[in-house]
Amino acid sequence: MIVLTGFGPFGPPETVAHDENPSETLALAAGRAIGAHVEILPVSYAAVANVGALLADAELVLSLGVAGSRQAPMLEKHAVNWRESRIPDIDGKHARGELIDVAGPDTVRTGWDVDAVASGAGLGVSLSAGAYVCNALSYSLYRHHRNACFLHIPPSEHMGLDEGIDLIGRIITCSMSV
Repeated sequence: MIVLTGFGPFGPPETVAHDENPSETLALAAGRAIGAHVEILPVSYAAVANVGALLADAELVLSLGVAGSRQAPMLEKHAVNWRESRIPDIDGKHARGELIDVAGPDTVRTGWDVDAVASGAGLGVSLSAGAYVCNALSYSLYRHHRNACFLHIPPSEHMGLDEGIDLIGRIITCSMSV
């Protein structure tokens, strides 16, 4: 089973950002297009802590999250054992610099040949998923699932839905052939 994950709303409920998350929209649309199982996760450190273990039986996991400062999508090569954010998660947790897992390794790497997948799918590579909830999810996934990767997508004004669906199809095809 191929699993796509996206994130639900983020930010305080009174903000526009709370009503929309392009990663949710794209995961749902791409899931329908390719027949993948889709999980929409809350933007919550606690909620993503064990996702890697929960999805351990999936054939492949591609998780999506929005990087507001990016103008192009990028696969994330590493996740770091650190969480720190300028805004709280949906539960109100404001990480001010702390380990995700005090007994865990400093960094973990996806089991994918990210450079080969990115080259084949026509996108870039980033060294880490940052320090917000996207990184916490990547850390859980990369520790528990060898065939998982995280894709940071830009805001929707930089990548249309059809373009994103096509990209996800290319990523999955490439990841299964390298």
